This record gives sequence, C-alpha cells and structure tokens, in this order.
Amino acid sequence: MIMFMEERIQRARWLLKNSKHAAMATVNEDNTPHNTPYFFMASDDLQELYWGSHPDSVHSKNILRTGDLFVVLYEANERGGLFIRCTTGRIAEGEELERALKKHNELRARHGTKPLPLKYYTLEYYTTESPQKMWVADAEKFWVNFAERDEQGRIVQDLRHEIDRSTLLA
Repeated sequence: MIMFMEERIQRARWLLKNSKHAAMATVNEDNTPHNTPYFFMASDDLQELYWGSHPDSVHSKNILRTGDLFVVLYEANERGGLFIRCTTGRIAEGEELERALKKHNELRARHGTKPLPLKYYTLEYYTTESPQKMWVADAEKFWVNFAERDEQGRIVQDLRHEIDRSTLLA
C-alpha cells in the first residue's frame, strides 16, 4: 500500500506541474452540481488557486454565494488524480490580483503562449473595465484517489486518501 500511495503522490505532483486545465465543481442555488473546465493556476506554495472568469457565469455566482469549490486535476487516459477542496473563493484584489496575474503569465510562457498584452496585465484593467475578473480561493485539503479491487481485478470502491500540502511540495 505504501508503494502504491507513493505512486499516486508522484502522479499528483506531476499533475500540479503539468496540467493545463482542471475541472471545477460548485453547487447551484437549487443544490444541483455544476462543473466547469478552466485554465489551472496555483500559487507555488499551494495555498491559493487562481482563475479568470466573468462574475455572471454560473460557477462565479455559485462561488460568490457559497465561497466553496472543488477542483480535480486528471488526465483522461491515465490513472490517478488530485482532488482539492477550496474555500473563500472571491474576486482577486490588490496583492492577490498581482499574484494571480503573475502566475497567469508564468504559465502562459511555460505553455508557449504569448504573455498577456500589457493592457490586460494591469490591476486597473481587472478592477475597472474588464468584464473578466481574476479569482482566488484558499486551497484547504488535498486527496489522491485509488481503487479497491476484488480478486478478479474489478473495481469495488473508489477511495480517496488525504495528503498534506507539504507532501505535495516535497
């Protein structure tokens, strides 16, 4: 089990460094689920997740109402994922906005995309005229998943194992 868990943790670390997109889940006002793919951005210390979105989008309204979101990093054809529970989702302002914009351009460069034009890389743009806003949420808990299988190798149960932020950063 320890060997298997280390494999899942290594996979989670790889996903954090290499995933371009993630799935964000929120809860609608009528308690139905809502899921949104988005460009994945996290602070280097995994304390915060960032994304850009219009405040009138369904997931944005849900986050403004509850503050909660749940993120999954995965690749469709590979086993293992990373699950992240986030709280206090909000529109980024001040230093949070600066960190989000800096991370956005770092990742654009890593993925071979031109940096945001200077017009879009200013605090004033995101705090006044832009219909899009940069958002931030506090990453609270992390899990990796694994399957419990029967003697024939069939999945009996999908399980999650909580891991510390420090484990992911090691």
